Amino acid sequence: MAKTPSAKLGLKHKLGYGAGDAGGVVMLVAIGQMNRYIQNILGVPATVLATMLLIWNIWDAVNDPLVGTFMDVQFSKAKNKTEKFRPWILRSIPILAFGLIAFFSVPNMFQGLLRIVSLFILKIMFELGYTIMNIGMGSLLGVMATNDAERATLSSARGFGSTVGGMVGMIFIPQVLSKLGETTQGYMVAGIVAAVLGCLLVFIHFAWTEERNVAAQNVVKTEEEKEAEKVKITDILNVFKVNRSYLALCIHSICICFVQGISQGAANYMYADVLGDIGIASMATMISTPVMFGGLIVAPILAKKFDLVAIIRTFILVGCIMLAGCFAYSVMVDQMIPMLYVVWSGVGTGLVTLSVQLQWGLVGESIDYNEYLTGKRSEGAIYGTFSLTRRIGQTLSASLAVLMISWFGYVAGAEAAAQPASAILGIKMMCILIPAVIAMGSWAAFTFVWDINKDTRAKMAAWKAERAAKAAEVEA
Repeated sequence: MAKTPSAKLGLKHKLGYGAGDAGGVVMLVAIGQMNRYIQNILGVPATVLATMLLIWNIWDAVNDPLVGTFMDVQFSKAKNKTEKFRPWILRSIPILAFGLIAFFSVPNMFQGLLRIVSLFILKIMFELGYTIMNIGMGSLLGVMATNDAERATLSSARGFGSTVGGMVGMIFIPQVLSKLGETTQGYMVAGIVAAVLGCLLVFIHFAWTEERNVAAQNVVKTEEEKEAEKVKITDILNVFKVNRSYLALCIHSICICFVQGISQGAANYMYADVLGDIGIASMATMISTPVMFGGLIVAPILAKKFDLVAIIRTFILVGCIMLAGCFAYSVMVDQMIPMLYVVWSGVGTGLVTLSVQLQWGLVGESIDYNEYLTGKRSEGAIYGTFSLTRRIGQTLSASLAVLMISWFGYVAGAEAAAQPASAILGIKMMCILIPAVIAMGSWAAFTFVWDINKDTRAKMAAWKAERAAKAAEVEA
């Protein structure tokens, strides 16, 4: 007999859900060291590394929707439907552990082509494990939460987990490399530490979470209903046609990831060449992080009275107004006061990017909405494609940031005073104005494209109740 789902979302559920992203980010911090490891320690030429990075990025982009759709298809074929995503999270753990540890140790045993081949395969293996875990974790929100307040709570939990995981990774991994040195042994130990800690957190995520919102999937259906509900690879194309809210989310995803990529790509230029002190970059993080923590605490409380999408819209709009004002200030004065800029832009950027931490609840709601519209529960395919849109925004912004710096006439190696006025203005635009303008695209998507409202939620709730009643009747 299947386990009866918990009626209430408990503290254990919240901590467990946050632990998933904490573990994933710890391992991402480790894999983020790979360029120096591959070039400086293994001696792989830059041209070879650049080629591998291109292929890896293409693979990362396409495997998200493929893995998500595979999960949906496998569940639709299963005879005994119990849990859909938690089993995949558990299966990802050994792949993650082996992939990460082997990536930072096995290539050391080879030379030449064998070293490059081993690097290539092991990175693909790690990314496969991470994708399985990440798609499972992201899709899990839709079957853990039963209402808007719970979605906001779990989104905040994930945001906390991601932030804490990043802080832990950035503390422990550099310390390991500092103590042991940037050597084959140092990177191997760093990989082991990250894999053990990260996978332990992912296991806590598996153990402390629960799929509470899947009863309707087990309703006894006729053969015609079963045939109609079979998940197909092409279903994701239909989602964009019928599900405006999901389309709004994808527009938002591309915009916000683009905002992050452009502003981060120009940040060091702002601190070093405009403000004259690259060291104050750490102060910006110290300002924006508390803003995000505060928003993550307040959002679940506000969600009891307001729509989560309205909360996100408000945060984005206020953040954009602050950034626009900051840009106006930067143009009007000859020399910006560094700390004023750090606080002003830090709060504005923190409010805008807070939407990244809160968006997961909207992904869950768009999945419910899609099931209501199409009769198919396609969490995996939807979340996987959503991850693809994030990668599109990240890839476009990373490339464009490099090009824009040169377009504005930046002189490499020159002191701040030697930079032309066009470069100084361009850097200000990239850090403040352009992010504000692009983020308004996200606000517009949630304002004019998103179409889930109170009436829609009432109809969805009635439909779910009807399906649950049917399931209880059959079970009795």
